[in-house]
Amino acid sequence: MRFFPGWWQVVAALILQGVSSASVFTCYSVIANALQQEFQPSRMMLMMGITVAALAAGTLGAPLGAAVDRYSVRKLMLAGTAILSTGFLLISFTTSMSQVIALFFLVLAPGCVLIGPMACAALVARWFARRRGMAMSIAASGAAVGGLILPPLLQFLIASFEWRTGLAMFSGVLFLVTAPTAFFLVIDRPSVRNLFPDGDSEPPPAITHGHHQKTNTAFFLRDARFWIIASILGIMLSGPTALMSSLVPFVTGKGLSAAQGATLLSIFSAANFVGKLSCGAIADRVDLRLMLAILLLFLSLGALGYLQAGTFYALAATSIIFGLSQGTIVPLWSLLLAKVYGPDSMGRSMGLMGFLIMPFTLVAPPLFGWIFDRTGSYDKALWGYIIVTLCALALVAKLRMAQRAPVPAIAS
Repeated sequence: MRFFPGWWQVVAALILQGVSSASVFTCYSVIANALQQEFQPSRMMLMMGITVAALAAGTLGAPLGAAVDRYSVRKLMLAGTAILSTGFLLISFTTSMSQVIALFFLVLAPGCVLIGPMACAALVARWFARRRGMAMSIAASGAAVGGLILPPLLQFLIASFEWRTGLAMFSGVLFLVTAPTAFFLVIDRPSVRNLFPDGDSEPPPAITHGHHQKTNTAFFLRDARFWIIASILGIMLSGPTALMSSLVPFVTGKGLSAAQGATLLSIFSAANFVGKLSCGAIADRVDLRLMLAILLLFLSLGALGYLQAGTFYALAATSIIFGLSQGTIVPLWSLLLAKVYGPDSMGRSMGLMGFLIMPFTLVAPPLFGWIFDRTGSYDKALWGYIIVTLCALALVAKLRMAQRAPVPAIAS
């Protein structure tokens, strides 16, 4: 049986997602340590790099997502590999923390978006229909793989060659990994090779029988389903984001050590990886609304676990529940949009929705902190999150999954 090239797209997406998220976000603490010693910025100034990168990535999602739908994703990814690696090279020449922050905003964030989850989800969605869940979950696991490999690599380079030389070498490594991946593996869509999704002999029914409808920004903003999905996902992502950002002080307040808190973060990350991989095996077989409902219940159960747990092992079990749930969210997000709007609208829909979800994830950590400052504990924040997740079940009940036909392919 002939090998289906769609699986090479999954490999490419796994590699590119791993590099994009891990190099910019996961590796930041490694870079921050060197920047702290070099420029002596305030702690707030030091953290601004990662903050502006997140803001820029969220803001650029919509316009760059539209470009992914309209132009060759392969060419955009190649541009992204050059931009991302150039950004790290330029940081090695900076003379102030403000220059570093500007580069994270103007260079690294756009490069990250162009080879990140949005572009990769759009690519994989075009190549798979029946096995889309499995393909997307494998591709999404790249973020976890990159998080395991790149931070130790960057730390080794900085420790061995001082930070400027280490960053310059790191930029070269990133380019040598990502550019050939995008150039040799990425194919815009199966029709380029006279194929259909999943390697089938005919197109999926949704493409055969669907009618074409222009899905511009106004179309999404007028669609109630778009707002429902964005609200549900924003609620789901906000809790884990807030809890993981304050997990170590949270558990030390329960009498555990900081080292045990770090171990719980590792347990969460491992469970997150498993959640990403297992999502596809489940999503291809069940109603995605059922998955949303189950995830909301698991997240509320996890929050309740953090409220009640007082021992390390109980907190570890709770971290596994939370990690599995959060790991499932991102591939499920891609699958929902592909199901509702079709694979050829993935870039615009995911980029725009990412912008709408961004306030949830940016506000949740300081909100949890503010509640702690006012009350002396995270209990009210956790109870609030439990109530909100259970209320979100009503939104799931209102969600209709009938697919809008995909936009006609535009030749690259």
